[in-house]
Amino acid sequence: MEEFIRNQASILLDSVFVGMVIMALYDVLRLIRRVFRHKRFLRDFEDFIFWIMGGFIVFSLVYSRSDGNIRWFIILGVLLGAYIYYISFGKFLVKYLAKYLNKLINNILKKPFIKSIISIKLLYERIAKINAKKLRKKEEES
Repeated sequence: MEEFIRNQASILLDSVFVGMVIMALYDVLRLIRRVFRHKRFLRDFEDFIFWIMGGFIVFSLVYSRSDGNIRWFIILGVLLGAYIYYISFGKFLVKYLAKYLNKLINNILKKPFIKSIISIKLLYERIAKINAKKLRKKEEES
């Protein structure tokens, strides 16, 4: 009997861990969405693929640990693990990491890119002015 209870407790702990992993993976997806905005269709597609993968992970847990028998404490353990992750890391991790990554991307990629585009535009305008002056001179001479 003691071995049975140890086994069930181990399955419960595994399911809590799986719930935390699934939420951590979803936070990675949320982080990507906050840093790189995309259309609703792509978000829906990402969610669809994510939940299929999440379902596969839970199915693998149920299949490997309880021989395919669905035990309610496994489902509750996954939900508990997801909730524990959310209240401990999830609330803050995405929020602050997204701010940090947005600043990083802004300073490293966007600002230099925008500055180079502006420089190219100014150079193009100067060349266009010089060419316009040359064309006016040629028209006045002829």
